Amino acid sequence: MFAYPAGVVVTGGNFYVADSLNSTIRRVNPGTGAVTTIAGVAGVAGYFDNASYSGLAAYFNSPEGIATDGTYLYIADSGNNAIRKLAIATGAVSTLAGNPTLQPGSSDGTGTNALFNNPLGICFDGTNTLYVADSGNSTIRRITISTTAVTTIAGQASAQGSTDATGTAATFTWPEGIVFDGANGCLYVVDTGNCTLRRLVISSAAVSTLAGQAGLKGNADGTGAGANFNWPEGIAIDNTNTYLYVADTLNATIRQVVILTGAVTTLAGQGGVTGSADGAGDVATFNHPMRLVFNSPDLCVADTYNETIRLIQ
Repeated sequence: MFAYPAGVVVTGGNFYVADSLNSTIRRVNPGTGAVTTIAGVAGVAGYFDNASYSGLAAYFNSPEGIATDGTYLYIADSGNNAIRKLAIATGAVSTLAGNPTLQPGSSDGTGTNALFNNPLGICFDGTNTLYVADSGNSTIRRITISTTAVTTIAGQASAQGSTDATGTAATFTWPEGIVFDGANGCLYVVDTGNCTLRRLVISSAAVSTLAGQAGLKGNADGTGAGANFNWPEGIAIDNTNTYLYVADTLNATIRQVVILTGAVTTLAGQGGVTGSADGAGDVATFNHPMRLVFNSPDLCVADTYNETIRLIQ
């Protein structure tokens, strides 16, 4: 059983789930369905690193986003306003950036000198960098793993909006999902409060809207501003860098977006119809799907209100 499973990532043939209300990190074997708690204590929210002990001695507080480099898991520990690092082989947990002992903030800095405000999304660039959707600050932050240096690359702390612009001149409203596209040098951000999908060019920090209309909720398929979302929260990219997949949370659907054109179609689920039915396309139903990850040729979905992990094959 799970309690509000949020983030999900895949490595080494296993799925790893941020089981948010249990404040634990779980491992799921997709072949057998076997679930194991590898860090945290179920139902105990708190903050404790455990470099010298087993993984179960660490504490988290409502972890949501999760990313991996294959050796470590990087966890957006949202209730602690911190980014945590978990060694997959040993279960050792440490704090990479952010300071749970201080009030939420937006300061750039190194390690625990940097501050976050309810970070919810995180992704890895394949080399030495993490990108974080710092939701409470409505900003996108960069963490250099080797130095733990944190910088704000787009958005304005606590200045919500939907402005397309460059760097801190751009605005977001409660961004949650974030994914890296190495082929195109971009980040794609689910700008949840605006119900849009945004593109951030890493080299220039230029932000543009790929699909959806800011402030206009709906479930229409279409291209660019002709498509609508309703409080989308999660995003994934396929291994050809051709498609994005969006967990359109309040529509209870999974949407597919063509990166080149911004064309949006509904892949699975029925717009506005919640349930737990398995099936193909719109025969299937979801209840508050939050995060997803592409594991070729399948999608793994954290179907949060159903407390389940689903596969779209």
